[in-house]
Amino acid sequence: METLKTNSIFKSRPWYITGFLILVLLLIYFCYFSASSYLQRSTLHEIANIQESLQGEKSKALSMDEKKSAQERIRYLEKGLNKESKKELADRNTKAGLKKLELEFDRILHLSQKDKEIEFDKMIDQEEKSRQSRANQQALLRKQGKDVHANKQGGPLNNQDLSNLLDVTTPELRAKFHQLVKEINQRRQGRNLPPWNPFSAE
Repeated sequence: METLKTNSIFKSRPWYITGFLILVLLLIYFCYFSASSYLQRSTLHEIANIQESLQGEKSKALSMDEKKSAQERIRYLEKGLNKESKKELADRNTKAGLKKLELEFDRILHLSQKDKEIEFDKMIDQEEKSRQSRANQQALLRKQGKDVHANKQGGPLNNQDLSNLLDVTTPELRAKFHQLVKEINQRRQGRNLPPWNPFSAE
């Protein structure tokens, strides 16, 4: 009887060892996953803190060298992010950028008519300068016998671009943007300039 029990224990021992090894491997994997997840969250948190220090009043206290070092630190940290964290960072940066853009739209749209015209004139002058620069570049390309369209900077948005814009913007932001374009074009009309189409390279 004792012999049978001893044989049974020896026969079942490999299963105990296998189960123990599997448990150890699962524990190692869990620890690795937890540590990796913690490092990713810590890195994203550090990037967020650096980005915050480079904005608003906080950035005024930094020297040019400090700002450069901060940007280099962000680029270094981004290299250690995995695919999911990079997407999270990109989404977060996009939302922050759109929020900043909406605040700028609000600022301009709430100006007095006189101050709006001053603001619009700066924007129009910059756009006309860029348009003239593109025209000069295209003229030079034609003179050299090169394909203008193949070398043209920018271009109208395609359906996918427009779809992406709809995905990341709110109806309120789009409404403010369309109102801004409308008022800019009213000012352009007053200066005998053609309307501005922000979705075109021309």
